[in-house]
Amino acid sequence: MNATTDLAAASIIRALLDFRTLWTTHDLVTTSGVTAPSVRRVIDQLHQEQLVERQAPGVFAVPNWLALLRRWNEDFQFSRNVRLTYWRSKHDVRALLDRIPGTAVRHALSGTLAAQHWAPETPVGPTVIYTPDAQAAARLWELVPARGRSIILAQPTTDLAYTRTRKLDSGLRLAAPAQVVSDLLTGAAKSPAAADPLTHWMLQHELEWRY
Repeated sequence: MNATTDLAAASIIRALLDFRTLWTTHDLVTTSGVTAPSVRRVIDQLHQEQLVERQAPGVFAVPNWLALLRRWNEDFQFSRNVRLTYWRSKHDVRALLDRIPGTAVRHALSGTLAAQHWAPETPVGPTVIYTPDAQAAARLWELVPARGRSIILAQPTTDLAYTRTRKLDSGLRLAAPAQVVSDLLTGAAKSPAAADPLTHWMLQHELEWRY
């Protein structure tokens, strides 16, 4: 399904993942910001692959969100759909995370640190932060270039990574759980197995992360 590599399809799929509801074309147009013809095209493709079910004329639902996410990941790969740069902090990671909310830099924490918010048993991995301008962020966050991958700044080609972020009390923003687990499965961690604890949590607590 090559369409999942374009922004329209990705926006539609993220909406289908992030919300647990019966959908109409109108609802999905409103939520995803994608035109009705594009919504119909993508839904037709997903229906052919049995990733959405038609409940009535113009009404459909996702029977298995994890199957949809895994199918999306066949086309979407974190390591190739964003521009990655590698850094180290002049301070420890906790100091970095405390510093970020105090700067006027758009961001969304992903990777294992974000996953640990919901699934504390997630293994330690690189600190992954989406931001639109890595160089500007690095200056404000006191990062220096590094050969290692302890801190990865990811510049996405679209705004999708910032969609429906979760804001912590500290002001730090986490990427949405569906985005985080997708990233872990496709290159944001040392091994795709790092996604297992978060995946398990999402399966057990669907009402807590799907609106």
